[in-house]
Amino acid sequence: MSPPTPIPVDDSLWPLVRVSFPRVITNEQQTELFTRVLAYLRRGERHVAIVDFRQLQSLTSEQREQQWVFLREQEALMRSRSMGIVALINSPTVALMARVLVHRIKPSVVPYSILASWPAAVSWAADRLDSNGLSEHAMRVRQRLGTSPAGRVG
Repeated sequence: MSPPTPIPVDDSLWPLVRVSFPRVITNEQQTELFTRVLAYLRRGERHVAIVDFRQLQSLTSEQREQQWVFLREQEALMRSRSMGIVALINSPTVALMARVLVHRIKPSVVPYSILASWPAAVSWAADRLDSNGLSEHAMRVRQRLGTSPAGRVG
């Protein structure tokens, strides 16, 4: 049996990173994603992320726990490297799950937002870039992503 394909990550608009979750993920896919996220954090460059959960049906309790542990273990790196994370979620159940996960980490490690629409998520991420002195990057993100309602990582 072949290994599952990685969860798509697009950094072509760096310092914006886009992650697009499929309908279902395996523990192996999640672990591989954590490895990639850690590599971004260790680059020593600040960035902002749009994490698209719109297709994701749910996470197992083990996967939620693994996410919580990862976030706690990487708290210092996230504080120093992340300008913010916007979660794109159109399911009220998944949005609630995300809020519970975030609220387990008090105070919040990084600025975050949970939004349901692609334009709102792009705007939030671009605003974070703007507020961190990266106006040219913010403009590029708005121009490239602001009119695409699908927001697919490709």
